Amino acid sequence: MIEHNQRPGFTFKQFHVAHDQTAMKVGTDGILLAAWSPLHNIKRVLDVGTGTGLISLILAQRLAGEVLIDAIDIETDACSQAQQNVAHSPWPLAINVQLQSMQNHQSAQSYDLVISNPPYFSAGQVFEEKRQQARHSGSLNAQAFFAALAKLAHQHTQLAVILPCDVAEQWLRLAELDDWHLARRAQVHSFANKPAIRSMLLLTKSPVSCCQQEQILIYQQDKSYSTQFVNLCRDLYLKM
Repeated sequence: MIEHNQRPGFTFKQFHVAHDQTAMKVGTDGILLAAWSPLHNIKRVLDVGTGTGLISLILAQRLAGEVLIDAIDIETDACSQAQQNVAHSPWPLAINVQLQSMQNHQSAQSYDLVISNPPYFSAGQVFEEKRQQARHSGSLNAQAFFAALAKLAHQHTQLAVILPCDVAEQWLRLAELDDWHLARRAQVHSFANKPAIRSMLLLTKSPVSCCQQEQILIYQQDKSYSTQFVNLCRDLYLKM
């Protein structure tokens, strides 16, 4: 039997994420969101649409396993893969992977942080079946997300998501209707001379006096990682 760290995937400094069973592979979006999200006073986390378990594993590393993370996904193979990745990580007791939709998920206690690289493609775009289930917003659109979030959050819960910039604007309009407030926003650019490709949003239930706005550059012109990206991810990547 092939060793876990030899399976197709991505090897980080402290863990290996296999992604040979899932439609959604390890990608920069999830890495950025997990590295960027603030974790002060975070003890309970809900990772919605966990896929390989990537975001949960990064958060477990950043918090040295001293956190309780519920990682949920509606795709059977994704949950199986995430469970294997968690079991082979240094934090098998910190992360609980469940085959569950956000709408049906129940918890005895509310969460300090809800984090997600959520589905955002609209109906009509065609992908391989598992990727379509993982990425189409039909099963969990923004309206359904905020409706489900209401029963999982407390007054000081933070919500962290990464989305294409145009989709982020739609989410922000719905967030305002549900009394969520934008505390921090990062516009992610692949190169300095290119438009932003993603927005990372941090929202809170508590009103904020002003929103922290920032820009994150992934690559320099020579296609090497930017200093900003290296500073965010140096504890994760093997070669940084």
